[in-house]
Amino acid sequence: MSNDEKSALEASRLEVMECEKEIQSIKSALKSLAATAESAINSLNVSVHKVVNGSKEDATVPSTFKVHLSSPIEERTITKLYDPLDPTAEGGVVKFEQLETSNALLTIDAFTSNGEDDVLVKVGTSAAHDLLPLCQDLDAAREKTTTIVDIAIVSESEESTDKHSVEERESDEWEDAIDEEKADDDAGEEAKGGAENADESKTTSSAKLQLPICTLSVQLEYSPSATDKRDSLYEKLNEVSKRKAAAIEKLRQSAAAVNRAKVAESSEGKGSGGSAVKAGFLNKSKPDAKVAAPFWKRWYEKTIGPRSMLWVVGPVAKNYIIFIGCSVFFHYKGDFFALPPPV
Repeated sequence: MSNDEKSALEASRLEVMECEKEIQSIKSALKSLAATAESAINSLNVSVHKVVNGSKEDATVPSTFKVHLSSPIEERTITKLYDPLDPTAEGGVVKFEQLETSNALLTIDAFTSNGEDDVLVKVGTSAAHDLLPLCQDLDAAREKTTTIVDIAIVSESEESTDKHSVEERESDEWEDAIDEEKADDDAGEEAKGGAENADESKTTSSAKLQLPICTLSVQLEYSPSATDKRDSLYEKLNEVSKRKAAAIEKLRQSAAAVNRAKVAESSEGKGSGGSAVKAGFLNKSKPDAKVAAPFWKRWYEKTIGPRSMLWVVGPVAKNYIIFIGCSVFFHYKGDFFALPPPV
């Protein structure tokens, strides 16, 4: 038996024990979660901590941000950056409740104030960010999950230009496809030349690279509900149970390999000279013919011997004989036991 087989067996055993401990911890967390009174509504707090200018150094720094959420479809406005000295300041943190974490998307629009009237001018928007990774792998012991995400704000003018260029390329491709369908079979060279021209136009028209005008450092603070924690724990329990089943199967295979190695070593230790089975073990030996016992011995065993009928039936029949004899005596001679008449 090699050391690799022993180490594989020990590693499989340790993995099974770790999975069992993890399963017990998850079950205890589920019990404690059921015993405590948790909130039935989840919530998400969004705040902007820092704004970093992008490629344009002279660009106006946005001061107002509108946060859009897809599920539920709601909008909140952040009017100033987050102040760590005053975390509950109005306008610094916005709150969303009753989120559908499976399909919730977060989008931020950036605005600047223009003129003395403080008219908000939209300078750009961000891409849609999925909130599902934030809401997974929840810890039942923690009440909140905090994550800081860098979100890029892109100018809408660049987006419109890029969309226009994409639409032009799509229209050119559509017109080329229609021209190729209308062309005759004999004009194969002309269609091939048109296709080459279309490829050249595709390569020359490249999409304009979008550079963010600024980058926001956004803090997302998610407070899960009791249902979210319970679902997360059940998902972990299923994953650990699958790992435990795989570890048990690996342990079984390692144990079988170790047993095979032990059998091989024992067979090698006996050597080739020794035989496990003796020759002629299937030949049954005939029993010797029994010699008849003498007459007096047979008569003794049948009549008064320890195996005779007298010693087998006698102890049982003795009680019946005494009972029947006493009954007959009392029936016929019972007057012997009568008391004398009074004088």
